[in-house]
Amino acid sequence: MEQTKSERYLELITKFKTHVFKDPRLKNPHHIEGFNFDVINPWELWHNNLDAKILFIGQDFSDTTSLEHNLKNNWKKEKSSSTNNNLIDLFSILGYGYNFDKVDYNNQIKYPIFFTNAILGIKVTDNQNMSLPVKDEWWKETCREYLKALIDIIQPKHIIAMSMVAYKAIGSIYNLKLEKSVYEAIANNGKRKLPNGSDLFIVSHCSPNGLMKRSIETQAQDWLRLRNYMEGVLEESESLISSNN
Repeated sequence: MEQTKSERYLELITKFKTHVFKDPRLKNPHHIEGFNFDVINPWELWHNNLDAKILFIGQDFSDTTSLEHNLKNNWKKEKSSSTNNNLIDLFSILGYGYNFDKVDYNNQIKYPIFFTNAILGIKVTDNQNMSLPVKDEWWKETCREYLKALIDIIQPKHIIAMSMVAYKAIGSIYNLKLEKSVYEAIANNGKRKLPNGSDLFIVSHCSPNGLMKRSIETQAQDWLRLRNYMEGVLEESESLISSNN
């Protein structure tokens, strides 16, 4: 009998729980006390619909101190972060505004969205480590074994890569020739067709650092362009909103 998506996802999680990162500056979230969730990446606790039409891939999930704080304080720090608040605004351009910020691991509302990151390890908090640039080895170590498997399970219609790191991870999985920067990729319409049939889009990171390079107003225009590419996305979100009213 063919396995369900949930069964395949749980098998992948079980496998990932044993993974020890080669670089000691990265830690598996499951090796942090209090992280007792059946997900691969903490961001999946926000939106985790395995039937997602949109797979959203960020760069990485903060650091160990931030994650430990979230675990002790009911995720208050994460829920109030400027990056996540900006994402709520940007996803509203695609029509996902109703209770988008309130959806979580235990919620009954399931937007057709799945959140994860290109780098699946959590940066170990250290003043020196945090000042280092992200290493390609960090996403290369897991992207073919775990990120590709996740894509294969979900089979999303659209993949949004936020940051060049996420874009490069997808490019590595499918052997794509990529532009040299996020901005060059966006200038080329920011859209690629993947061998698996998914549409790949790239957007700038909406963190405070990302906004210094591309303003929130400009990023909103980028997302408006995504909406125009994603036929049916608004209709799907409106149908979901109606069913939950």
